[in-house]
Amino acid sequence: MARRPRVEIEGGLYHGKNKRIITAKEVFILFGKESGATITEMSGIVGLDQSNAGRRFDAAKQKCKTDPEFESTSKKVQEKYKQRLALSHV
Repeated sequence: MARRPRVEIEGGLYHGKNKRIITAKEVFILFGKESGATITEMSGIVGLDQSNAGRRFDAAKQKCKTDPEFESTSKKVQEKYKQRLALSHV
C-alpha cells in the first residue's frame, strides 16, 4: 500500500484525507500546472494517480472561481513562493 505524502501545515505533519490536506494538494497542483508542470509530474510529487491529480486540478480551478477563501489561499501561496524565489536569486 502506498504511503500518502506528508504535508506540513501550521503546527505539524499530517497524512491522509482532511479538508486542509486536500486544499494543500489542490493549491500545489494548481500552482504547478500554472507554472508549466504536467499532471504526470504533479501526480508523482503529490502521491496521487494521474486521474486523481487531474480531478484535483479541475476542482482547484473551479474553487478559485466560486470560493473566495480558496482563491485567497492560492494567491497567498503563489506570492510566498515568488518572494522566496526572488530572495534566492539575490
